[in-house]
Amino acid sequence: MFVYSVRTEGSSTHPVMHLTDWPEISTSNAHQLERSLGSALRSEIRKKFQAGASVPLPRTKPSNGVNIHLSAGESLKVLVHNEIVKSRMTHEALARSLSIPAPSLKHALDLEHPVDVDLLSSVVAAVGKRLIAYIS
Repeated sequence: MFVYSVRTEGSSTHPVMHLTDWPEISTSNAHQLERSLGSALRSEIRKKFQAGASVPLPRTKPSNGVNIHLSAGESLKVLVHNEIVKSRMTHEALARSLSIPAPSLKHALDLEHPVDVDLLSSVVAAVGKRLIAYIS
């Protein structure tokens, strides 16, 4: 769903690749570029989740070269997290409003766990939004 484009800088012998829309995420490991940048991206997303900060969304159109993809589930969790941040509601208050334990909410937003679309839809509703899916 989300696709972050990659830009290459430096020389051909020492290239540095970084995400165009999130330049702090970079690697010089050209042998495993996608894996390295994908891991770095997911790590930075986890840090933003823990800090309660919004995750930058891709703005640049994907290139014909290398792009880093987030799955539909990961992208949905990022969107829901960003809505929680915008609402300024704490995870604890949100969990209380949903009558679920706070660890269950954190688990639902964890990128490494399966997506529970119904729970994420409830979370979005609790912050005053609706989850709508489109197929095109």
